[in-house]
Amino acid sequence: MSDERRKRGLLLNVDYDDELARYRLREVFMEGKRRMVPGMEKIPQYTLIDSFYVHYRSPMLGQLKDLKDEKDILWYHLLNTYIRSDQYSEATKVTKLNGHLSKLMAVKMLRIYSNLLSKMERSEGFKQMVNDSTNRSSSSKENKAMIEREIRSLLSFYLGNMKRINDTVKKVKSVMGSSIGHEVADILLSTDIDPYRSRLINMLDSLVRLISDVKYKMDLLKEEDVVYKGISSGIKKISRVSELKDMTPSERALIQVSKPLYAYKLGTNNLFVNERKLTKKPKVYLLIDKSGSMFYTVMNNLFEFGSISKITWATALATVLVMKGSDVQVRFFDQQVYPAINDKKEIIRTLLSLIPLGGTNITAAINMAIEDARHNPQLRDYKLVLITDGEDDELSMEPIDHVHAVFSNFKIVLIGNEQSMLDSSKNTIKINSLTSKSLMRILKSI
Repeated sequence: MSDERRKRGLLLNVDYDDELARYRLREVFMEGKRRMVPGMEKIPQYTLIDSFYVHYRSPMLGQLKDLKDEKDILWYHLLNTYIRSDQYSEATKVTKLNGHLSKLMAVKMLRIYSNLLSKMERSEGFKQMVNDSTNRSSSSKENKAMIEREIRSLLSFYLGNMKRINDTVKKVKSVMGSSIGHEVADILLSTDIDPYRSRLINMLDSLVRLISDVKYKMDLLKEEDVVYKGISSGIKKISRVSELKDMTPSERALIQVSKPLYAYKLGTNNLFVNERKLTKKPKVYLLIDKSGSMFYTVMNNLFEFGSISKITWATALATVLVMKGSDVQVRFFDQQVYPAINDKKEIIRTLLSLIPLGGTNITAAINMAIEDARHNPQLRDYKLVLITDGEDDELSMEPIDHVHAVFSNFKIVLIGNEQSMLDSSKNTIKINSLTSKSLMRILKSI
């Protein structure tokens, strides 16, 4: 193979001189540097392009027999083994025609390639094995098999089990929209440790199940969130005396032509009036406990595999409120209180990046909410909702007693703890099962 052909990479369906391909090369290089892939400067440029396009579109791989350079041969074995792997099959379900996700997976491939290049530099035997793998001899077949075993081991170590990612992303997109789905795909593909990725997928599956059960089953607007004013939005039967001023012209005419009929219709609530309804968005300030105990189910000795954790249930509550159009401000807390967020994407990203830590400081969280309201008077119209399992040995009830002076309303959602000081508060709602039914109950209560 000529030098020129070698520089153009191993994929037959890529134009390596194309301006977009060169742009992808720079993107992958910068991402690799940012993620500290060792030896990026030693990796051939065409490899960076290959690593992107093998994920972005269906690849057409060249022939091994045409290769002479040991780096080319090693890259071929990596691509050929990877393309035939389960990891590739699962990953490309979400990376196809997605530049950002293809770039993420490209960097993972380059990390494996860098590892192989390093091994080839250190081991003369491995280097000789790579060079001999292009022959037609029986020893060449053995060399190929040994190289493939090495590569599969590295794929397993660096990529892990990629199954369920695509299904989870699809579920998230169907319930929460494409932008959240892309965010989830980004996080799951960026996660290298198998048990942690599996935990995230379980959390997402639980979250989606809760939200999809609740999303279409209830209207969050209460009577106090509806203002009867503004221009007419339709015709309805009268429901209150104050609506008499909005009677339709035909009903007004009855007063002149048939007072008995008018009286009958008025007495039986059958008068028709113009509907003047303006809905207000519910305003909710959520304090969500993210201490270590919140990552368990209500049975405190179980992690959430196959079950719904307290933190997932609490995040589902926040997500549904946002999706229903409420004005929502969220602060997570454990021993410290974290920055306020109010966007659906931020809430999901925060959930998936949370690390379970010991310790809970409910008092600090309440004081922070009060301080927020003092600095931002608009928050005083919000309903403050504290979601916790109440495991705080240093809890002070004093700031809780002063919350009503600052916020329009206050609720405590206590999840599965029978011995908390919060039990004594008249604002406390107990939750003993993490289900869509209990989620709807709380949504209606706040």
